[in-house]
Amino acid sequence: MEIALLVPIAFKQTAFANDENVIVLAGDIGGTKANMSLCKFTANGMEVVKEKRYVSKDHVSFTDIISDFIAGLPNPQKVCLSVAGPVIDGKVKFTNLSWQIDRNEISQTLGGSPVAILNDLEATAYGLAALKPEELHTLHQGTNETPGNIGILAAGTGLGEAGLFFDGSRYHPFATEGGHCDYAPRTKQDLGILYFLQARHEHVSWERLLSGNGIVTIWEYLTQMENKPKPAWIVEAMETTDPAAVISNAAREAKCSTCVEAIKLFDRFLAIEAANMILKFKATGGLYLAGGIAPKIIQMLDPKTWKEIFESSGRMKHLLNTVSVHVMLNEKAPMLGSIYYAGLNM
Repeated sequence: MEIALLVPIAFKQTAFANDENVIVLAGDIGGTKANMSLCKFTANGMEVVKEKRYVSKDHVSFTDIISDFIAGLPNPQKVCLSVAGPVIDGKVKFTNLSWQIDRNEISQTLGGSPVAILNDLEATAYGLAALKPEELHTLHQGTNETPGNIGILAAGTGLGEAGLFFDGSRYHPFATEGGHCDYAPRTKQDLGILYFLQARHEHVSWERLLSGNGIVTIWEYLTQMENKPKPAWIVEAMETTDPAAVISNAAREAKCSTCVEAIKLFDRFLAIEAANMILKFKATGGLYLAGGIAPKIIQMLDPKTWKEIFESSGRMKHLLNTVSVHVMLNEKAPMLGSIYYAGLNM
């Protein structure tokens, strides 16, 4: 029985025989959390057996988490982990943790089970296969109906970017570190933001703006350099709550004009970098917004802003107008991508 895929990813297999029963272990690992999932693939599809969330800093190593998670359970046949960072030769070292994850070490811990480690955006790309149509929200409806390459832009704790190469029939995900490319200002205000950031950082990348910290940075620029209103209750709330969440919530509820302006700028910058990605990847197959921020501020992502940005992006604006932009509403896409990669591609 064929496993239904929203996007035809180039997995090695998409079906299982009636007598097959493949157990996979998947993880979505970051500096803050480690989400683990044990799943089973059969002829009827994929079934989640066990899930658990861990606080990363509470554990001295990732192998401790694996040992706890599979205690009393049989070793999985295949393992795939999604990690926030560049994967080099099956290893990744975290910036905010003392951990280093090594696929060979994990394999030994699990009695020799094969292990794959994917960049979290590459895993998100594989996760497109597992989404349901209702888990997508179309922000910009393009005119193109011909399949082509796909881009994925994910703003969250950081800014992740990935692509899917279209070979004429199926899609091949690949990781990038495009979120760390140079921020490119368009207007006088954009230049002011660049200078504001250059006073803080040696290098100004898009991640400095298109992330949770980026929302705060935009708000700080507006209040410090443009003297926009800075309500005392916002400042107080930021002392005990995630500042980006405070700004986003106040903007969504229209309680703070400066917060509203900050999110509008964030939306505009997101559209600009989306246009950049579409042109670099020739992503005529669509651009997907992933990560934790877009779904939370979805009602403030303005289709008119996106249309204006696409139409003011130079000589290739006709190409940009053909591309549809979708928001991925299921934030478990990296985990789903890891599960499906382990079950269908290893």
